Amino acid sequence: MTATKALRLLLGAAIGGLGGMVFWTLHLPLPWLIGALVAVAGARLAGLPANADPRMRNFFLGIIGIALGSYFTPATAAVLAAKAGLLLLAAFVTLAIGGALAPLLAKRARVDMATAWFASIPGGVADMAMLAEGYGGRPAPVALAQLLRVCSVVILVPNIFALLGMRGDMPQLSFILPFLPAILALQVAGGVVAGWLLVRAGVRAGWMLGPLSVTAAFTASGFALSGVPPWLSALAQVMLGTSLGAAFGRETIRPLRRFLPYAVMQVVQLMAGCAVAGVVLAWAFGEPVGAMLLGTAPGGVAEMSLTGKVLGMDVALIVTLHVTRIFLVTVLTPPAFRLLHARKNAE
Repeated sequence: MTATKALRLLLGAAIGGLGGMVFWTLHLPLPWLIGALVAVAGARLAGLPANADPRMRNFFLGIIGIALGSYFTPATAAVLAAKAGLLLLAAFVTLAIGGALAPLLAKRARVDMATAWFASIPGGVADMAMLAEGYGGRPAPVALAQLLRVCSVVILVPNIFALLGMRGDMPQLSFILPFLPAILALQVAGGVVAGWLLVRAGVRAGWMLGPLSVTAAFTASGFALSGVPPWLSALAQVMLGTSLGAAFGRETIRPLRRFLPYAVMQVVQLMAGCAVAGVVLAWAFGEPVGAMLLGTAPGGVAEMSLTGKVLGMDVALIVTLHVTRIFLVTVLTPPAFRLLHARKNAE
C-alpha cells in the first residue's frame, strides 16, 4: 500500500468517525452508520480524497454479522422455521415490485430494458451492474441506482421510524451477553472462513452472512457465545458507513447526472411499494409492523438489521426476510429477465 493510499484511507475513516460522533451527540437514529455515510459522501462530493478499504469493510461486516447472529436463540429458530411461507412470499413480493417498476424506469430515463431491470431489482451494487453488462445493459447507471437505493433507505428509514415513534421491546442481546475476547476471536475466525467459502460460492453479502450463520448456528443450538461490546459495534458501523459514503464521488455522479433524477424517483417508488407490502403482510400474518417494514425494505441486510437491533425489533425475522430475498435475487433475477425479454422479442 502506498503512502498516498494509506492517507486517503485514514482521511476517510477520520471523517466517518467524526460524522458518526456528531450524529451520536445529536441523538439521531443509527448515528455511527448514517453519520459516517453522510460525512464521507459530503467530503467526496466536495472533492476530498476520502477513501475506504473493501477488506476492512468486509471484516467489520463480519462483526455486524456476529452481533446479529446472537438473536437466533433456540426458541427463535423454531418460530422462524414455521414462517417459511411468509419469508418466501415477502421475498417474491419485494422482487415483483422491483420488476414491475423496471419498464417505467426504461421509459422515463430512456435506457434499455436490461439496464432498467437490474437497476430496479434490490440487489448488490456490483452484482447487479455485472449482470446488466452481461445482458447488454449499461453497468454504470445500474451501480448508481443500486447505491442510491441502499443509501437512501439507510438514511431515511431509521429517521422515519424515529419520527413515528416506532420501537420494539426486544433487548440488544449482543450488548447483554458478556464480552469474552477469546471466544469472540474464535467466532471471528470461524466467521471469516465461512464468509470466504460463501463468497467463493458466489453468495452476495457472504462476508456478513458467513459470520452470522456460524454464530446463529451455535446460538440456536444453545451455546452461549460472546457478545459484541458497544464500542466495537459502533466502529463496525462507522466502517460500513464510510464504505458506502466513499462510493459517492464526482467522477461517479457527473457522467450520469441526466439519469440521476429518474433513479431517485425509482428509489422512492420502490420504497413506497415495499412499505405497503410490509404493512399488508404484517396484517395478513399477524406479524409486528415495524419488523415487517424493515424486513421488506429495499435496503441491505446489515443496515436494516442494525436498524431493527437499535429499535428493539425482531432482528431474527428481519435478517431471515432479507437472506431469503438475497437467495431469490441470486437464483431468479437472471432467468426472470431472460423469460420476459424473450417474450418481448417474440411479440
